[in-house]
Amino acid sequence: MKWILRIVAVIFLLVLGVYLLADARLKPLDDDARAKAPGSFAALSNGQIHYRLEGPEDGPLIVLVHGFSTPNFIYQQNVEALNAAGFRTLRFDHFGRGWSDRPSTKYDVDFYDTTLVELLAHVGVDEPFGLAGLSMGGPIVAEFAARYPERVSQLVLLVPAGLDLASADSSSTAMLRTPLVGDWIWRMFGKDILLADPQYDETQRAPENRLQGDVAEQFDYRGYLQALLSTFRHMPMSGREETFTRLAATGVPVLAIYGDADETVLVSSAEKLEALIPTADIRIVEGGAHGLNYQHHSLVNPWLVAWFSQ
Repeated sequence: MKWILRIVAVIFLLVLGVYLLADARLKPLDDDARAKAPGSFAALSNGQIHYRLEGPEDGPLIVLVHGFSTPNFIYQQNVEALNAAGFRTLRFDHFGRGWSDRPSTKYDVDFYDTTLVELLAHVGVDEPFGLAGLSMGGPIVAEFAARYPERVSQLVLLVPAGLDLASADSSSTAMLRTPLVGDWIWRMFGKDILLADPQYDETQRAPENRLQGDVAEQFDYRGYLQALLSTFRHMPMSGREETFTRLAATGVPVLAIYGDADETVLVSSAEKLEALIPTADIRIVEGGAHGLNYQHHSLVNPWLVAWFSQ
């Protein structure tokens, strides 16, 4: 029995050592690192957040909220079109992503809502504005509009999470939600899991239809994977019918865009959203995958400009 306990103890120490070593090899996200970032930083209650305010200073404001793992450069093609059409745009990196701080906290619905409220106050936004949310950003902006409908003039949901999500109830999902075990697996293999997403295979795409940034760079800094895991555990990505029902009651105009080839947010979500928000304008991009906002920007951008011009 003593030998068994010793072997278990050695294995535990080895596993813990590997975990700590993997984290120790990462760089801190300090002022020297932030100096490479474009745009500006705001000191919010949970740390420094990176944002970019672009376009004509007197243009109508559009706020763009990105999804689970890819920073604000996922909107680059859309921002260029909106700015060219006379709109001012505000986009930012969620805490834990890109060049924003990685606080060790619960990344839940209220956390993301508070972040958006504080950033808008920092920038000085006091008039109604257009709001767009991509993937996880969909339920974030839907919740914001449901709470503060007087602040939102139009809403766009781009491949929004919140309803039918692939692998939402899989055994691997359950394992990642398990304390300690899930933490170790995610620390060891999270990068490989994320970069294996078909969305990041851009070898067959024209340069103008690719991400305009390096999605792997944020992995170099301590806290990124932990922030994603906290979001995964505390920010519901499905079962958000109540959020969309409250949004429908506000009367805020909603445009929702889905892709019929999306392997993350299933296109069956479109029919469910239509039932929840009967007045929504719902469009399906044929051949559109989860990155359709930039991969099909030549189609999506005119829709955005027209919608926000109403």
